[in-house]
Amino acid sequence: MVGRGTVQLLFLCLTPALLEAVRISAKGQQVLYLAQGDSVRLGCPYILEPEDNGPTNLDIIWTMVNPDQRLPFLTYQDQRIRYGSAPGLQQRVTFVAQDPSLYDASIHLANLQVSDSATYECRVKKATVDTHLITITVLEKPDAPRCWMDGEPVRGGNLMLRCCSDGGSLPLSYQWSKMGGDYAMGWLPPRTIQGQGSGDLMIQSLSQEHSGTYCCRVTNRVGYTQCMVQVSVPRAGYTGSRNVGLIVGSVLGAIFLLILLLSILWALLCYCRRRQCQPVVPIEIR
Repeated sequence: MVGRGTVQLLFLCLTPALLEAVRISAKGQQVLYLAQGDSVRLGCPYILEPEDNGPTNLDIIWTMVNPDQRLPFLTYQDQRIRYGSAPGLQQRVTFVAQDPSLYDASIHLANLQVSDSATYECRVKKATVDTHLITITVLEKPDAPRCWMDGEPVRGGNLMLRCCSDGGSLPLSYQWSKMGGDYAMGWLPPRTIQGQGSGDLMIQSLSQEHSGTYCCRVTNRVGYTQCMVQVSVPRAGYTGSRNVGLIVGSVLGAIFLLILLLSILWALLCYCRRRQCQPVVPIEIR
């Protein structure tokens, strides 16, 4: 008899735990890094005990939590969806499920802005309450960088390649690579030195193997952009652009002199023809 009473007492003590009404399936606090302009699904699936199924007395509240305030911006209460006072979210947020009472309080947040960076709390309440936290940090992707050569590629000399992005959330990471061939992204030929934390790439003792297209990729937590620059190293025996300029100048000078001589000859020929065509005036003998 005593044993039966003990079992009943133990059952009564465990009953509240066995009949927990609400349990959100997602566990732990999530931390997400997202790009400005992207969209995201904030998951909040939940489970109800069989005796608590149905939308009656079900409250779902999504709140933006900042260090100085809490702003409820989307709720499901009394089988109705209502939007809160969080600025700028009303037109960009919605429940994923058409009926949030069907075990899914997840939301879809579109066109993310830097101002959306905050902790979002999903609170599901029926007989009991359960919550889930998701922290979002919205960052700007790097702006398209500029690539250029600092100097002229001279065989045996040094050349600096530079790369710079003027926008994007810090920190920005720069990575140079040489394109083409069978080499994977990130490969660089010998005698190249990339600056620490900058977009500079020094190429030393230029040779023919350094000719080609170089790509600079700028990356942060949420994306990357890139630019390219072409390097053409003169072949052995090539005297460089200065000699090319001299040759071109000499050719143009010779053509100019030839045209000048032809013009003089043409003028002399025309003069002679005019002299031949003039009538001879007889001399009057007195």
